[in-house]
Amino acid sequence: MPKDLKPWRVAASRDLLDASPFLKVRVESIELPDGRRIDDYYQLEMPSFACIFAETEDGRVITYRQYRHGPRCITLAFPGGHLDPGEDPLEAAKRELLEETGYEGAAWQDLGGYMVNSNQGGAVSHMFRATGCRKVAEPDADDLEESEILLLTRAELTAAAGRGEFALLTQIALFAMVTNQDLVRSFAAGNAG
Repeated sequence: MPKDLKPWRVAASRDLLDASPFLKVRVESIELPDGRRIDDYYQLEMPSFACIFAETEDGRVITYRQYRHGPRCITLAFPGGHLDPGEDPLEAAKRELLEETGYEGAAWQDLGGYMVNSNQGGAVSHMFRATGCRKVAEPDADDLEESEILLLTRAELTAAAGRGEFALLTQIALFAMVTNQDLVRSFAAGNAG
């Protein structure tokens, strides 16, 4: 029988930094189920984002090569971006794919939303797969990152992953989700109801 686990209780919370809409930092006093209290538990709030594994009609995957300042390197990444306040994640994914690449997807699969940092919070990464993508416009992104759009085969993506060309956890997680058929079937079954 599974152990009866209980959530932590937030006894107090105080904002330390408000750089909205990109970052909020607060410190919480929390009480653990065993009665212990921790008075300096730091939490982050960041905007949630969509991340899209987008496949063209001929089976190529739309990716970028671009510099990312967090890991301070040039990395492969999939299309995506921040959700606007109150925006539906799927609508954000469709908007971001069109803005960043000029492509639209014919069919969409929601692979779920996942907290990026398990204890400090941060953002939720909403993962999607779009198939049957076709170019309908020129890209109109206003990103800070200079980027190169690449259309790669799955074999080319797998080789790039093996060379360590994905520096971001969310990107390699999305790649693993889509290429692992057991996970794909489980997401499809979970989202069918």
